[in-house]
Amino acid sequence: MNVRTIRFGDEGQAATRELARAFGPLVPPGLAEHLKTFEAIDRRHGGVGALPLEDAADLADAAIVESARLDLDELTVGIALWAMRHELGVRAVAPVVNALARRSNAAGNREQLSAAFGLMQALAGHVAPALGADLERSDPDRPWRVLHVNMAITAIRTEDPAMMSYAFDALDRALPDECAGFYAEAMALALAPRIAPAVREAIEGRHRSWTQP
Repeated sequence: MNVRTIRFGDEGQAATRELARAFGPLVPPGLAEHLKTFEAIDRRHGGVGALPLEDAADLADAAIVESARLDLDELTVGIALWAMRHELGVRAVAPVVNALARRSNAAGNREQLSAAFGLMQALAGHVAPALGADLERSDPDRPWRVLHVNMAITAIRTEDPAMMSYAFDALDRALPDECAGFYAEAMALALAPRIAPAVREAIEGRHRSWTQP
C-alpha cells in the first residue's frame, strides 16, 4: 500500500510553493521576491480564484517577462498558470507562447506532446477575450496566430484524432484567412510514408474544405 503525505493548502498553493522552491534559489533577487509574493498571495486568498488585488496582473506580467529573459521556460509557464488560476489577464503572452513551443519541440513522446497541447489549449482559452479579435493581421508573429498554428502542429504530432479535431476547429475560427495555406502545407507533409493514415485523412479533409468550392 502506498503511503501518502497530507499537504497543507489546495493544489494551486502547492504548485506555487513548488515553483518558488525550485526556482527561488536560481533566479535574481527581484524575481525571487515575486515568487515569494505569489506564495504569500496564495496563503491569504487561496491558490485558485479571482483576487481582490489591482496590481496582481502587473506582478505576473513582470515576472513572466523576467523569467523569459532568463530562458527559464518551465518557470515562465508556471507563472502564467498562476495568473490563469487566479483569473488574471495575461498581457505578456508572447513569452508564454514561445516557451510552450519549445516544450512541444522538445517532447519525446505522445504524453509530453499531449501535455504541451493541453497547456496551449488552456492559454488560448484564457487569452481569447483579449486577443480573439486578432486585429494585428499584418504581423505573422502575433501571439494569437502563433499559438493556434503551434497548437495545430502539436496536435498533428500527437496523432490523436480528438486533439486534431479540436485544434483544427480552433484554427479555422481564429485564422480563417490562413487556413488554405496552412492545410496545403500540412497536406504536403502528410504525404510522407511515415504519416499515419488517420492523420493524413484528417488533414486532407480540412485541406479539401478550404481549397475546393
